[in-house]
Parts: sequence; C-alpha cells; structure tokens
Amino acid sequence: MTFNESRAKAIYTDAMVRMYGLVALGIFTTAAAIWAVKMVGIYGWIPDFKIVRILVLIVVIVTAIALLKVADETVEKGHIGLGAVIYIVSTGILGMFLSPVLNGFTTGSVALAFVLAGGVLAAMALIGVTTRKDISGLGSILLVGLLGVTLVVAVNLLLLRSSFLHILISVALLAIFLGLTVWESNKMKQLAQEAAARGDESAAGQVAVRGSIGFYLNITNLSQHR
Repeated sequence: MTFNESRAKAIYTDAMVRMYGLVALGIFTTAAAIWAVKMVGIYGWIPDFKIVRILVLIVVIVTAIALLKVADETVEKGHIGLGAVIYIVSTGILGMFLSPVLNGFTTGSVALAFVLAGGVLAAMALIGVTTRKDISGLGSILLVGLLGVTLVVAVNLLLLRSSFLHILISVALLAIFLGLTVWESNKMKQLAQEAAARGDESAAGQVAVRGSIGFYLNITNLSQHR
C-alpha cells in the first residue's frame, strides 16, 4: 500500500480529537451524575450507619474502576464502540461515588475544581504531545512512586494521622498525576502516529478510547488535589 501522508494526518487528527472529546464527555457525565445524586438524595435512603455508608461507597468505586478496566480490555480486543459505552457508564458511576464525597462543597467550587484541573491537564497534555524527548521510561517511575505514596497514605491514615504529612502527600500526588498526564499524552501521540502511518483506523480508534480512560482518571484525581 502506498503511503498517503494526508490520509495518515487525517487518521491521526481524528484519533486525537476523539480522545479528547471522550475525555470531555466523561467529565460531563460525571458532573451530571454528581448533580443527579445530590438532587435525588439517593444516599439519604441508605441507613444512617457509618459502616453501611462506607461499604456502599466502596462497592460503587470498585464497580466503577472495574468497569474502566473492562472498557480498556474490550477496546483492546477490537470492540471500540462497546468499550466507549462502558467507559461512559463507568464515569457516571464514579460521579455517584464523588457526590457524597463532595457533598460539603458548593456546586460552584466543584465546577471550578474540574475546570482548573481540566486546564492544567490540557497544558500537561500539550507538553506531552509537543516534546521531542524520549520520556517512555517516565511511566514506570511514576507508577512506582504512586505505589509508594499510596502506602504512605495508608500508614498515615491508620497510624500517624499527621496533617503535615497529609499536605506532603497531596503535593506528591499532584506531581505524580501531572507527570502521568505528560507521559500518557506522549505515549498516545506515538501510538496514534504509528497507527496513522499504517493507515490503521481501527488501531487509531483504540488509541482514542484507551487514552481517554487514562486522561479521565488523571483529571478526576487532579480535581481532588487542588
């Protein structure tokens, strides 16, 4: 097959536009779920026992994360449309989890947090897309760092309960998620370019959906570490 530069560019552009479009749709779905749960007062129907409420929240968040994993695996198998639908459903379920967590904040402050997080993520994504440096090894370093910080969080919650350490943890998590955004945007750019160069629209579509899942998780975490 003769290489067609304009066709490759079109495939690449379409993949990137779809990816960021799905991120925006996921954020909108989460915001809608937060608002709906708050308006209907679903969590008010749950028995007023702390352990019961905690268990309900755990079930909700585990279900949402499991669905995101299923969405990623579904897309990897070539079922792009179905994977995108599962991804959107999971963003709605995560909104149900975030609703009681953000209950103490006003609607405006929650919206501002998501807008600011989205702006920061867009800036980091731009850096990842435009950089020419090889940052392929950054991902594994950041994931190890995330695991380490998670262990520190557990120790602090169970034993130390230090407010100062909590601040340090928040700063560390913010830096890690910003770094992951740069790394992931760079990785998705390379994968989309490779798919476009082969003229493989299906592979480019997989990049769009799988990339949106990672970006969505980053922006959700960033919005909670403002």
